[in-house]
Amino acid sequence: RYPPGILTNPALEEYTEVKIMVITDPWPDRNALNDAVKSGVVVIGLCDTNNQSNGMDLVVPCNNKGKKSLGLIYWIVAREYTKNRGLLKEGESFQYAPEDFAEED
Repeated sequence: RYPPGILTNPALEEYTEVKIMVITDPWPDRNALNDAVKSGVVVIGLCDTNNQSNGMDLVVPCNNKGKKSLGLIYWIVAREYTKNRGLLKEGESFQYAPEDFAEED
């Protein structure tokens, strides 16, 4: 659960400053999205065909409802982040499998 005001109210104990926010589903995450927009935080949103992308800086079209789909998307993001940070060398394989990012039934 997203605590309201965590990005916009410095008086809160939980207040934090972030540079980027990934929104999994814009409707349930709307408070986090609104706070990020107010704070000028870059927002990346995972959007299905029934989502609106207002306020997002980057939209990743995908199935954001399925456990396996979300696991695969976050696995790809983690792998590419690791590559871009230089933590994964050329020709080296990512230490995690896509199944590691999916919730078990």
